[in-house]
Amino acid sequence: MDRYLKVYFMIFGVLLLVAVPGYGYDLSGVWNGDDGGKYYIRQIGDTLWWLGSNPPNWANVAKGTIGGDTITLDWADVPMGSIASNGILVLRINSDNKLTAEKKTGGFGGSNWSR
Repeated sequence: MDRYLKVYFMIFGVLLLVAVPGYGYDLSGVWNGDDGGKYYIRQIGDTLWWLGSNPPNWANVAKGTIGGDTITLDWADVPMGSIASNGILVLRINSDNKLTAEKKTGGFGGSNWSR
């Protein structure tokens, strides 16, 4: 009986990891945007943080949530650059190495990210 209980908890753990949005991806790292920027991304579970910059032109920060293969981010420029905008981004996770914008507000320039 003890062996079956261990197997049950192992299967439950795997199903939990698969069912929780965002845990199937590893997006942390340095990304290149088609806007000339570098994006430093940190994924913690289904939460995504980033710092994007193309000095001295612009710099932004963002925080969002991963749900399935979609990331929804709130972003804002910071005074490291000369632009002061903010908005929402909705990104499609194409793979662990490619992201594509599906929705952009606030005049965000980038549309594709890769590493």
